[in-house]
Amino acid sequence: MSFQSRHPLSDQHLLMSDGARPHLRQRFLFAVAVWRERSRARRCLARMDARSLREMGISPAAAAYESGKPFWQKIGSLR
Repeated sequence: MSFQSRHPLSDQHLLMSDGARPHLRQRFLFAVAVWRERSRARRCLARMDARSLREMGISPAAAAYESGKPFWQKIGSLR
């Protein structure tokens, strides 16, 4: 299990009813929303203390590694 939001962003809402690809503006806005969510999740992970991390089954080293990644990289497995 990895650190993820309760409401992960999905591109399902970007699909048109006729199956057409979303416009460039919609894809860009979706990418920005994903990047903001990753950034927020990594900031929260960086603020957690070692005890809380261990209770969730996450090693402090894995949390430090993950929180140091840039926003454009996907959140990996923390276990």
